[in-house]
Amino acid sequence: MDLTIKWHELINKAWNDRKSLQESNEFDSWRVFHGYTEGAKGVVIEKFGMMAIVEYKDDIRDDLAVIKDALLQHFPFTLILAKGNQSIRIPLKDRMFALHGDLSCAPAFAQEYGVNYSLLPDSMHNCGLYLDARPVRKWLANNSSGRRVLNLFSFTGSLGVAALKGGAKEAVHLDKSKDLLPRIQASYEKNGLDYGTRSFIKGDIYKHLPKAIKNKQKFDGIILDPPPKVYKSPYSEHQPKGQDFSRLVNMCSKLLNTKGWLICLFHSFDATWEFLDSHIIESSSNTLKVTEHFTSECDFPDENNDRKLRVSIFEKI
Repeated sequence: MDLTIKWHELINKAWNDRKSLQESNEFDSWRVFHGYTEGAKGVVIEKFGMMAIVEYKDDIRDDLAVIKDALLQHFPFTLILAKGNQSIRIPLKDRMFALHGDLSCAPAFAQEYGVNYSLLPDSMHNCGLYLDARPVRKWLANNSSGRRVLNLFSFTGSLGVAALKGGAKEAVHLDKSKDLLPRIQASYEKNGLDYGTRSFIKGDIYKHLPKAIKNKQKFDGIILDPPPKVYKSPYSEHQPKGQDFSRLVNMCSKLLNTKGWLICLFHSFDATWEFLDSHIIESSSNTLKVTEHFTSECDFPDENNDRKLRVSIFEKI
């Protein structure tokens, strides 16, 4: 056990710092402990209903029993899962296990602002809902009424589902992985949404966006949330750098109706927010303007916004 890390003290402080989240009845999921700025770099703890997930990038297995006890002092979790990152170099089968309770107790959905989002708790990757994007989902629910929305790099579709619950007349999800389809469908079914034949497109974004432009498709809102490092595509000659906003925004701006919005989620920490915004505008051939900014909430504490998820809203001029 690493005696230099006082887990009870750290978790107690983090729990008390999130009092506003605990008192809210609008959502049941948040980040309980953000170790990068709260005393244990590489360790994060997230709450999804009655389940907690402890993720770690350093080998703290000897500390897990203490972490479990500290969590149970604050909340009656029915399941606490431990997930070790591949960087700790132990077999995959040993990297995830229940510290408390049983996987049969795992919730199938998280609830947030009246919307249910499908979860897959035993996934070694994110279980299906990025908690730092909670304000993004709220914004989409408040700004999508009557719009046709395109959700790019859709993952489990949570952002598109939020748009639909906010009154979007259509949401089209595009992602490379067909394995995500059942999870998106589960969210649709739970929320009473109609899953149309074109709600999910499995494919390469560098193939489908040029095709949509050629076919003169138009959208009233586009969600652009590329991963930190975008894949190299056989349908494009260029080598993507980072989130590849240059190429992606150039295409997205051609698909937007006038007054349509483009929401961009920035995951790169090597550029300032101001630079990223100007880069987006330039990539759109100056057809976009910034209308709004926001970032993650108090469960992702960091005084430097350039180290957090940053979100910019642009409008087509």
